[in-house]
Amino acid sequence: MNRSTAKSLILPVLWLTLMAGINRNALAFSGQRSLRRSVVKIYVTMQSPDYSLPWQGGGFSSGTGTGFIINKRRILTNAHVVSNARFIQVQKSSHPKKYRAKVDFIGHDCDLATLSVDDPSFFEGTSTIQLAKSLPKLNDEVTVLGYPMGGTLLSVTKGIVSRIDYSLYSHSAVDQHLVLQVDAAINPGNSGGPVIFRGKVVGLAFQALAWAENIGYAIPISVIHHFLEDIADGVYHRYPELGVAFMDTQNSALRRDLKLPPDKSGAVVYYLDPFGSAKDYLRPRDVLLSIDGHPIANDGTVDLNGNNVIFAELLEQKQRGQSVALRIWRETAETEMTIPLANFTDPYVFGNEYDKLPEYYVFAGLVFSPLTRGYLMTLRRNLESNNDQQLLYYSHYAKIDELYRDKDEFVVMIRQLPHPVNTYAADFLNGIVTEVNGIKIRNLKDIKKAMECPESGFHVMHFAGMDDFLVLDVATTAKANTEIVSCYGMSSTEYFENKQ
Repeated sequence: MNRSTAKSLILPVLWLTLMAGINRNALAFSGQRSLRRSVVKIYVTMQSPDYSLPWQGGGFSSGTGTGFIINKRRILTNAHVVSNARFIQVQKSSHPKKYRAKVDFIGHDCDLATLSVDDPSFFEGTSTIQLAKSLPKLNDEVTVLGYPMGGTLLSVTKGIVSRIDYSLYSHSAVDQHLVLQVDAAINPGNSGGPVIFRGKVVGLAFQALAWAENIGYAIPISVIHHFLEDIADGVYHRYPELGVAFMDTQNSALRRDLKLPPDKSGAVVYYLDPFGSAKDYLRPRDVLLSIDGHPIANDGTVDLNGNNVIFAELLEQKQRGQSVALRIWRETAETEMTIPLANFTDPYVFGNEYDKLPEYYVFAGLVFSPLTRGYLMTLRRNLESNNDQQLLYYSHYAKIDELYRDKDEFVVMIRQLPHPVNTYAADFLNGIVTEVNGIKIRNLKDIKKAMECPESGFHVMHFAGMDDFLVLDVATTAKANTEIVSCYGMSSTEYFENKQ
């Protein structure tokens, strides 16, 4: 082959190679442009309640976050971006106009929310991001899009999936779900932004480690799908709870005590939540051998698509009303059972609360309110009195020590508004009310009812762990109530949430 012939063959090959590269770059640019058109910036004005002064509205603040457009013209974002919101606006990439938005569904247990925009012109020129069906694998490179604080333009960062784990979601402070750990920066404002792998959403950025650089966490696609399936009927029901605490069975002495054969592996139950789905089915010392056909290892994990995760992840895929199949070792025999999954109202899980006002009732300058995490947080830096420490104890051991019996909630006297009628009430502050005028107190409304039934001209209040009791003179309280409302500028002496 002569030189001119070789040259004539090489040139077309180079041309084809160049064009292929240009086409790939064009496709990549086109895909990135489509992604940019689907990501929006969210502006929020919020009002957080004051749990120590519950009759006041609380202070206002503002913040920003990220969201992205999915099917049915919905914007998906974090619950924490729009919690306690009073006013929400969204803005398209490289577009000056802001549009009014509203929250349609919000899941504080999984930190997800969907927004809608009534103005149809908002969606002109936008794109919809597709959701992946499965998780990425470890070391897969992902792209995180969002609007971190400090800038107005869309930020694009890359990183790899470094861990897939079961972890606490800080928004509620009590719920645990699967998370993706990504070695890409997730800063304030990034929250709610999509995590992309091969052009599809595999996660949603939501929290980061404050003491580490470039370690961020994303809500994985499995949790996103669970949320979207839950709201399909127009109501968010939250995750069902099995209500089981367990420990591993790797200790040989424990295995002998359980009479667990060497060829059996699993996790042993040591506590059952009285508000969980399993309370009427499982017992302490039951060993969970498998869940929905997946063997449970001695450390409580199952193999799920090549990843070892806590067996509870299989429960995470269930909706309320579905069931879970368990194979267990009980005493010296193996048995199978199916447990229907429900979502019971549990007032003794003291998680963060949002989008609701604190309940309260004021009588003779004494302010009563249910025990909540919001109120406990006001005491964290000043747990000095025995009553303060008792509140902390009740919040941790309400169910374990069966302190919840015959109660719907713990009612606390949180504040004394000084007035001659209540001069010696300070020693009872932060006490848990157990009885008023001979009536057992199950909830806050019982306080109001009991005040209508004085005993021999007096109101008598008893508190948990206290032999002494608080006494008010009936004759002076009626006049005092009117004076206190005027003196302290209260618009109302009560607020009760409309509970079913």
